Amino acid sequence: MEKTYLISGAVFVFTSILLGAFGSHILRPLVPESTFFGYSIATNYLVFQGLGLLILGVCTTQYNFPHYIFHLLFWGTLIFSGSIYLLTIGKILDWNLRFIGPITPIGGIVLLLAWASIFYHFVKL
Repeated sequence: MEKTYLISGAVFVFTSILLGAFGSHILRPLVPESTFFGYSIATNYLVFQGLGLLILGVCTTQYNFPHYIFHLLFWGTLIFSGSIYLLTIGKILDWNLRFIGPITPIGGIVLLLAWASIFYHFVKL
């Protein structure tokens, strides 16, 4: 098992629960529905990628996953969800962070590369 994968996955899942509760109870009345929808998507991606990291951490020794997959999942999640969280904070605090918007799809592409790599690795077994 890869301890770094497991710790990262647990932190992502914990953070998604924390931010999900914050969003539902505090954030929702403060932002437009479209912003809250994006925030919810970011939180969902955070939990799913965290679970993916936990599974990867448990399976990596048995299936010999390359380490770069961890980096793709980790950084893709931070870029995707993190950019949406920053955009949400910008709306609340009236900061002009629109320049961050184009970064979000980069995180999505990195996540697609991670999951495509996992798929490819399983096909090669």
